[in-house]
Amino acid sequence: MRVVPEDDPRDPKLSVYGDAEHARAYATRWDSGRGRARDARKQRALEASFEHLGAFGSVLDAPCGTGRMTKFLGTRGTYIGIDLAPAMLREARARHADARYVVGDLTRLPLADRSVDVAVCIRLMHLVRDPVLRVSFLRELARVSRVGVVVDFRHDRALRTWFGRVRARLGLRARAHNAHARETVAAELAQAGLVDPRFVAVRTPAALSDKMVVVARRAGPSAR
Repeated sequence: MRVVPEDDPRDPKLSVYGDAEHARAYATRWDSGRGRARDARKQRALEASFEHLGAFGSVLDAPCGTGRMTKFLGTRGTYIGIDLAPAMLREARARHADARYVVGDLTRLPLADRSVDVAVCIRLMHLVRDPVLRVSFLRELARVSRVGVVVDFRHDRALRTWFGRVRARLGLRARAHNAHARETVAAELAQAGLVDPRFVAVRTPAALSDKMVVVARRAGPSAR
C-alpha cells in the first residue's frame, strides 16, 4: 500500500511506511542499544520542552508510527496516537494494547478544535520539503491543541547538515538534508498561530545532532 500519493510534496520515503514488512522492521529499530540511546536523548529534549507549557493532562502523538513514544507520552496523561499508515498502527497496537490509536491524516486530523492539551509531532517535518505543507500540518496541530505544540525538525547548524550539503554539491547524494534556520521555523509556527517558540537541543552542543525540538504556545487564551 502506498501511503503518500506520487504527486504529494512530502518526501517519497514516507510511502514505505504503509508496507507491513517495513512497519515490522521499523518497530524494532528503537529496540537496539543505539535506538534506546536516541530515544533517551529525544525524551530528555521533550521533557525540557514540556516545562515551557506547564501542567497538562492530555497529549496527541501525530504521527505516532509504531508507538515509539507511546509509553513515554502516556505518562503525561490521556494519550491518543494518530498515523496515516494502518501497517504502522498495527505494530503500535501489538506493543501497546491499551493505548488509543486512530488512522488519520495530519492535513485534516479527526479531532475537534482544542480537544487535547498538547500536540506532539516527532520525526515528520524533516521529510516535508514544501513549506506550505509544513505550515498546514502545524496549523492542524495548533487547531486541535488547547495549550501548545511540540515538534522536531532538522536544523541548519549541525555537522551532519553541513556535510550533507557538501556531499550534495559534490554529487555524492541526491540532495541536501531538509534543514532550516530557527528563524524559518519560528516564522512557520507564527503562520500556524503558534507563538513564543522555545528551542531545545537534542544533544549538547547542538552541532552534534541535526535534530532540534521546538515548543510553541497556541496564540490567544488557552481553553482548559
